Order: sequence, then C-alpha cells, then structure tokens
Amino acid sequence: ADIPTLPASTFKILGSLIGVESGVLSGPDHVFAWDGIDRGRPEVNKDLMLRDAYRVSAYWYFQRLAQQLGPDRLKQWLDTVSYGNADTTGGYDQCWVAGGLRITPRQQVEFLERVQRGDVPFSTRTLDMVKGIMVQGDTLGYVLRGKTGWAMNDEGSIGWYVGWVEKADGSGPYFFANRIRTTDTLSTTFAAARKDLAMEFMTRLGAIPEH
Repeated sequence: ADIPTLPASTFKILGSLIGVESGVLSGPDHVFAWDGIDRGRPEVNKDLMLRDAYRVSAYWYFQRLAQQLGPDRLKQWLDTVSYGNADTTGGYDQCWVAGGLRITPRQQVEFLERVQRGDVPFSTRTLDMVKGIMVQGDTLGYVLRGKTGWAMNDEGSIGWYVGWVEKADGSGPYFFANRIRTTDTLSTTFAAARKDLAMEFMTRLGAIPEH
C-alpha cells in the first residue's frame, strides 16, 4: 500500500481537474484536434473531446494538455494538490507514464477521498464536470467512478484501477485503488484483470451489490 510507482493513466483524473480549472479546457466537450499520427488504436486516432479522451485513455490528449499548461504551471498544481511525490522530471508532459512521478495506492485513495468531498483547490463547477466524466457505471443500486492505468518499463507492466462507489442506500462512499503487476508484457489477461479484480473484491465486501 505504501510502495510508490508510476500512476499511469490514473493521473488523468487530476489532469482533467487541472485542465478545466486552469481554463486550458473549457469542459467535458473541449476538443483537441488529432495530429494525424497513427498510434495503433482507432479510438484515439481522431479529434477527441475531454470526456472521450478520458474514456478511451488517449495519452496524446493529456500530453497536449500538459504542453499547453507548461512545466511550471503543471509542477505548481502537483505541489498544490500534493499529488504523490509531485515529481515532473523525465519530461513533464510524460511524467505519469515514463518520468519521475510516483504515487502509492494509499495516496491514490487519500487523493480520491479529497476529490469526492471537495477538499481540493478546484471549484465546484470543475469538480462536478470531472466527477461526471469519471462515471463508469450508474445503476439503481450504485454509481461507480474510476480510471484505469497501465505503464510499462524494463521490469514489466503496472496496472491500476482506482475510484469510488456511492450506493443508493446512502452507505459509503467506498474508495479503492487496485494495482497489479506482471513481468509478462504479452499477457492477454492483464488489461481486464485491473478492473475485474477490483470489482470482485468490492462485491465480496458489499460495496457493490451482487449481480
């Protein structure tokens, strides 16, 4: 729980908050034009709005956001929010996947708790917008907000699924940060396991109703 690693795309929760609050992004419908570079994923090879870039986890969109913020503003935000070690070395516009930024599962949960209750330096408007794009499941029983992440390095893959559940009966909210690792970078089960394991454990614990 206290071993830090790259946050990978879970950083996009904070990135979205910073983008909207700073005015670089107007809101969930803010469009960045695709640069024409084929990244091997049809769902990211096109113009994207923030809400869709978050959903399909388009790295280029958030790299563009970081570049428009600039290194000084991004670093200032990381320090102000106290996000992980707030380290932007190794390339400020890629620090969450290949640079010096590190965060622990415990820090992930603490950050999400602050976002959920509004104890972060963002306006209610910004928080409401980003909480909206974070919704992964909305049923009569509960609302699930979250974000996956995946980073690769010489030691293998790091996978994340973080977020929280709010239940219709008023219990909770229940926060979670699941991080898995493998040295098998060709694993066919790794991507799904990030979310599936988290959902299984939350169901066992009663945070999510049995299906």
